[in-house]
Amino acid sequence: MDKNELQLIFSSAYDESQWLRVLREVFGANRLFNSPRPISLPSNDRAEAAYELGSFTTAEGRIVGIYKVIIKPTVWLERNKVGLRELLRKVYQYDVDAALIVFEQGINWRLSFVSEIKVLNDEGEVVKQATEPKRYTYLLGEGEKTLTPSMRLSKLAGKALALKDLLDAFSVEALNQEFYHIVADKFYQLIGGSYGKGRNAHDYQALLKIPGVGKDSRRTFQEFGVRLIGRAVFCWFLKEKKSDTQQALLPENLLSSQAVKQNPGYYHGILEPLFFQTLNTKMEERIEGLPEGTAQVPFLNGGLFEPDKDDFYKVDAGTGLSTNINTLIIPDEWFLAFFEELEKYNFTIDENSVADVEVSVDPEMLGRIFENLLAEIDPDSGETARKATGSFYTPREIVDYMATESLVQYLHTKTSLEPDLLRPIFNMAEGEQKGLSETDRSEVLKALDKVKILDPACGSGAFPMGVLQKIVTGLQKLDTEATWWTQQRINENNDATARKAVKEKLKGNPEYSRKIGIIQNSLYGVDIQPIAAEISKLRCFLTLIVDENIDDQKPNRGIEPLPNLEFKFVTADTLIKLPKETDFGGLFNVNDDLDNLKRLRIDYLQSYGIEKEQIKQRFEEIRKRIEKEQLKLGKNVDTNSRAFKISTWKPFSHEKANWFDPEWMYGVKAFDIVIGNPPYVQLQKDGGALGKKYQNEGFVTFARSGDVYSLFYERGQQLLRKKGILAYITSNKWMKTDYGIKTREFFTKNTKILALVDFGMAQMFTSATTYTNILIFKSEKTEQDILPICRIPNSFKNTSNLYQFVLHNLAFVDHPNKESWIAYLPEEYKLVKQIELKGKPLTSWKNIMFRGVVTGYNDAFIIKAKELETLFNLDSKNEELIKPVLRGEDVKAYCPDFSDLYLIATFPSLNIEIDSYPAIRDFLETRKERLEPKPKGHKGAWKGRKAGSYKWFETQDSISYHREFEKSKIIFPNMTKYMPFTYDEDGYYTNQKCFIMTGEKLKYLTAVFNSRLWKFAFRKRFPELLGDTYELSKTYFEKIPIKRIEDTSVFDKLVDYIIYIKKHEADFNEALSIVDFFQNLLELLVYELYFEASMKTHGCEVAKHLTELPNISDVPEDKEKYRLIFKTHKDLTKPSHPIMTVFVSATNIPEIKLIEESL
Repeated sequence: MDKNELQLIFSSAYDESQWLRVLREVFGANRLFNSPRPISLPSNDRAEAAYELGSFTTAEGRIVGIYKVIIKPTVWLERNKVGLRELLRKVYQYDVDAALIVFEQGINWRLSFVSEIKVLNDEGEVVKQATEPKRYTYLLGEGEKTLTPSMRLSKLAGKALALKDLLDAFSVEALNQEFYHIVADKFYQLIGGSYGKGRNAHDYQALLKIPGVGKDSRRTFQEFGVRLIGRAVFCWFLKEKKSDTQQALLPENLLSSQAVKQNPGYYHGILEPLFFQTLNTKMEERIEGLPEGTAQVPFLNGGLFEPDKDDFYKVDAGTGLSTNINTLIIPDEWFLAFFEELEKYNFTIDENSVADVEVSVDPEMLGRIFENLLAEIDPDSGETARKATGSFYTPREIVDYMATESLVQYLHTKTSLEPDLLRPIFNMAEGEQKGLSETDRSEVLKALDKVKILDPACGSGAFPMGVLQKIVTGLQKLDTEATWWTQQRINENNDATARKAVKEKLKGNPEYSRKIGIIQNSLYGVDIQPIAAEISKLRCFLTLIVDENIDDQKPNRGIEPLPNLEFKFVTADTLIKLPKETDFGGLFNVNDDLDNLKRLRIDYLQSYGIEKEQIKQRFEEIRKRIEKEQLKLGKNVDTNSRAFKISTWKPFSHEKANWFDPEWMYGVKAFDIVIGNPPYVQLQKDGGALGKKYQNEGFVTFARSGDVYSLFYERGQQLLRKKGILAYITSNKWMKTDYGIKTREFFTKNTKILALVDFGMAQMFTSATTYTNILIFKSEKTEQDILPICRIPNSFKNTSNLYQFVLHNLAFVDHPNKESWIAYLPEEYKLVKQIELKGKPLTSWKNIMFRGVVTGYNDAFIIKAKELETLFNLDSKNEELIKPVLRGEDVKAYCPDFSDLYLIATFPSLNIEIDSYPAIRDFLETRKERLEPKPKGHKGAWKGRKAGSYKWFETQDSISYHREFEKSKIIFPNMTKYMPFTYDEDGYYTNQKCFIMTGEKLKYLTAVFNSRLWKFAFRKRFPELLGDTYELSKTYFEKIPIKRIEDTSVFDKLVDYIIYIKKHEADFNEALSIVDFFQNLLELLVYELYFEASMKTHGCEVAKHLTELPNISDVPEDKEKYRLIFKTHKDLTKPSHPIMTVFVSATNIPEIKLIEESL
């Protein structure tokens, strides 16, 4: 069955015979009943009947049930998602792992795939729910866009279906990616620029022309394009909101490809009047002559469609059109192509949740558009704004986890109810909330009513929307009809007339009541980018509109004008506080004005028209009075004073305030929850611009080599009430780096860590390679001995299962205070502690570590064999100063891979007379300009090396420890993915990319360091870099505990074997397999060192079988060494030798099995 046949079926009313055909040919369903079997449903007002149609089994043996539900014609599907999902859950909850369900309602139907995998015990009983139930839905039937489901599902035909195939076919993520790329392509066609990669790359010339703005003003073009696309897509969603008579809020003849064809000069003739004369103007106040169809478009308010100066819109009194009709140019062809693409997709005005996903374009897409398009090129640096601002769109599943857990911990603090009792409140899949007494319910409702939540870097509003969804879910369970909640909203109004109006509006509309209350009283956001706040407001508007009751007979079609959110989402620099000074020099009584502002903020939220303008005017009067008094001070004006800073804030414009104060901007002193995804930008970037900006702001977490997110952690804690909750997702570099010490100290002294989720190398963001963690803490000074922490495995892909994974895999580790914070899974941590307790830190050993040689210019000091030969031929004395050298990439396990490179070892500590080595002097002199040390006090560019006391022909570092290179030693790279350790007796020197270790028991340590046990237990102690690599710095290495043993002879002999074979590989048949054998033997010896009892219990002792190993270090002849190694290998690999039994059996030892599976 191809996509065309499917599209014909999916675009028609439900036909059971055709659907059964689809089940057979596409899904391979081979167990369909001859006639549908009725299902007994619980009493409900949503469904008329339900039937079981059959089932099929996936490739991995999972059962998928097939069902049909007939929905009553009066049921509003969007408002009954939870109820519909619960209707059949008890039917499929225990019998199947997934379900295909058709919800039939007249000419339209929905196809839902529900996944709820279970784990069974030996008796076939469900012992653990492996995944939370998720529902994915396609809208089908007459008038629906069915290209996507037809294309996706047609690909299943003829396959041996696995559950993953079904999930992929219903994936909304693929749809979102596809849709975004279409929008992005149209964006670049509009504003000009390059988009796409490889064969799909395009270089567009800008179609947009803006009056008085040249193409060099890139940001103006970008922001105009983002606002235009944002408004257009917002209006596209409005077309999906319809009354009972199926009349949309916004008709097709205003916004569609057909509308563009029928109205030449579309932007000025249709869109501008729609945006700026219709949606932002009360119906009775609109001018005459507006485009046909605008009469049915309600007044929305909200500020979204108020023309900004950068919209270049001013009405000509004579024509009623823009004065820039001939200078602001957007070709009709662009709108036509853009709208034709939009018309291929289903749009849903209802925001998807983690548990319930409609495979359509939902309002979250606006967030993705923002994150990917907003100011794509930073005008100052020329790099992408994502890199410049460190902003990344947070996946919905991560938002869901953070929103839920922060609310749970907030309620736990407020009510003392246990988190396990509170979590089901916010889980849509849990059904009706049970286990709470009426007193408990009342306490939770009161706490949710009073909660204040801030996103300090709100971006596109992902977190405010995520928290909103979670609170709504909780209220749906605790106050089903919103009776209690609605009464609270009514009581907020002192005026009797206002109370009556609110009661009338909210009566019978519980979802709207909940959402407007949450938005008005609980949600706040701030972002440094102006358009970010605009997109966050837009998301709020859409979530309110979805629950409006449209009544075509009522004024404004029954639509309540949207609230003004200028005092809810502001544009400001979160990290800069207002000064604490309270003396305004008699300018005015600040307390009175703060009270006035509070009243203005409340009144402004729901104002419009003349009243709205009057409130703006009164606010401006306060601001200008301060500004005026400050300017009177002339040269003595303090631009850092509280008064001056306040006078610069203009909330009704798009201008950014260079400070942030929640009491002044919101009327809120502190928050119960601070949640978000702050930017990841190094403070030393762009010459340390951010570092200079914030270095005097009093942050104890400030480190010049650190990152701005550390400051956000501290600022977030400052913005919390006592015992308030913070939840951030940030880069995880602070957990182990030196610059993170201050951040770790701050957490230790000022917070109680509630959960730390480290994603390690696992990638959570599709738009960028980032290494992240989620941290949730309570603002409370406490002595915390245990740190609850969870490591997400690198292979973790199923973010939809994140919440359950974290809850079941928190490890409770000893609090490391300012030392490195390392994440584990519980069973890993138990084993690591067991390993650590058997060792002593390397600082207590008689071993010393040194860094390799820093020359300052390796191209001069590190030479190839040909150059070495030339220098030796010129003067044999040069041999005194030239040494074989290894780079990091030359270091391999046990034995190096020498690249025939040599170091000119003119170390300052040697006090060399360079004229005594004329050939070396002449060789280096050809590069003298590049080798000269920078003179003290020199300013400006310098072609040579950095300043120092070294001479031009000397290496940059003194290398007073140069004799250590001549000793027996261990060599290891400073940055590595594989962690190889070389044992060296040949006098190799190294460059700066290596460390060396001299001292005792080196061969034994080489074996331990190269072991899988060592990597399992200790690699996480080192900072993680890009590409699964680690930084093996001396600071971290010295603290690692290693088990000491007196007799290391067995280890020494085996290490000698491996090194000899690697050096004489050509002489050995099957050299690699012999090396592998001895290396694996060393692995077993290391395991036996640490798990002696377990190895003995399983009959896997090793060392006692190796007491007679020959020692080749005492054998002078290579031929004899070869014979001894070859014979030893042959003897040990005989099937009858006990060692071969150990090789087979050891993998079943629990400790070894865990280590092998973890690497």
